[in-house]
Amino acid sequence: MARSGFGNYLRSAFANRWNMLFLIGGTVASFMSPFPDAGLIAMAAIDLALVTVVASHPRYQRSIDSGSEAVTEAATQEHMRKRFNQLFFGLDTASQARFNQVKARCESLRDPSVPGHESTGDDISKVASLQLNGVNKLLWVYLKLLHTRLTLQKFFKQADEREMKILEEATRAKLDALPTEGSDDITEKKRRSLQDTLATATARYDNYKKAKNNYEFIDLELDRIAAKLTALSELAINRQDPTSITSEVDSVASSVESTEETINELHDITGISVDDTAAPPILTRAPQRIRA
Repeated sequence: MARSGFGNYLRSAFANRWNMLFLIGGTVASFMSPFPDAGLIAMAAIDLALVTVVASHPRYQRSIDSGSEAVTEAATQEHMRKRFNQLFFGLDTASQARFNQVKARCESLRDPSVPGHESTGDDISKVASLQLNGVNKLLWVYLKLLHTRLTLQKFFKQADEREMKILEEATRAKLDALPTEGSDDITEKKRRSLQDTLATATARYDNYKKAKNNYEFIDLELDRIAAKLTALSELAINRQDPTSITSEVDSVASSVESTEETINELHDITGISVDDTAAPPILTRAPQRIRA
């Protein structure tokens, strides 16, 4: 648990409602006394001593730290919930259905009726709860892959591969046609202009080919992760060794690190970055509705 600074403990103790009541009461009593100035000074000294003692107490400090941590955790969870909704509801209907289908297969990993899963108060087994983080990470990566795939599809609709190749070839031909010896100023200006156009056309086409390769990789990863999650759900149903399942989940979850690197590299067109690495609690969410 992260500790706050002593100044934060002092501010919290000073702003405590009981301390405020003491200050108000002490101020009123001081003004009603024969020596209000002395009364105010004495009250301030007493209050400072009390606030310092309270702020120095380990139990009070733990209480403040716990409250701050709870506020931070709540803010983080709300941010992750909003980010999940942005990505999920940003998908088309087919992609939403594809995600929900994969997510549904994972429900057996938290189903208390599955052999070997002892039920707890929130209907998630003690062992299965250890698996949730890994499965949530896989589902989160799967959702980001779907989002990236859809974004690349939009990119391909706007980009014209044939036009890029024609421009590159035509520019190269014009550049080759320019005289190389005894060139005048206008010829050199044409050469620089064509060289810049060629560099732009080449960069565009290289970027297109890279996007195409990434798209093919993303398709393969979507199939791989879906297959892995299906296999894990089958293990949860057919085997009574939750510890082994947890090990399998951790192994698969660690295998998507390079996949996340690819997603992060496409940040400029997808909006997904390293800030979206932490996985929200997807498996504990209610089933998602598909928007028309």
